[in-house]
Amino acid sequence: MKEVIILGGGASLEEGINLGLWDKIKEKEVWSINYAFLTMPFLPKREIWVDISFFRNNIEKLQNLYKQGVECHAKKHQHYATIPEIKTYYTTRDPKEISEKLYIGKMGLAGFFALHLAIKENFNPIFILGYDFGNLNITDKKTHYYQDKLNIYSTGIGKPELYRNKDNTVKEEVKDFDILAIEAQQQNLKIYNVSLISNIFSFEKISWEDFFTKLNET
Repeated sequence: MKEVIILGGGASLEEGINLGLWDKIKEKEVWSINYAFLTMPFLPKREIWVDISFFRNNIEKLQNLYKQGVECHAKKHQHYATIPEIKTYYTTRDPKEISEKLYIGKMGLAGFFALHLAIKENFNPIFILGYDFGNLNITDKKTHYYQDKLNIYSTGIGKPELYRNKDNTVKEEVKDFDILAIEAQQQNLKIYNVSLISNIFSFEKISWEDFFTKLNET
């Protein structure tokens, strides 16, 4: 089995960290999305991002990651044409094009990008952590587990309105994950969403205790 653990930035990840997450996954294949690597006590296998602004704001940090053996994967952009150290991919927001490109959903999120990449490479099982798609209430400004721990710039941090409507319902774009769930099912790949409070219902949701148990089985 070729398993992978993908670290998103959702606030639910904090519970896992408090339960000893880092020690339990340090020997596993772990991918970091955006700023997750800054909170890790070990290096991820891959660092993944979509927004060119993230690259521009973290060039030195990303260079250091690469020098230490971390693979860098990003959405294709002309800015990377002269940077062969970054592996880039064509992306799409159109479900009809997912056979040829990596799907990033209508909102163009790195979480979609990383998950589809894992599916394309036939990882199984795939554990997604910090995939919350916002919080349970639009008044809760704690959208990312590291927002009060890191001094960083991000247009999405602390903005629950990006994920919920004014009437507190979750935005329809969350259903874009159904596209990847179908593709994974067609390839007999299992995806586990490690958060019982996640707003994403496209994949089987499991508790942290269940996650740790499954890690010992693989």
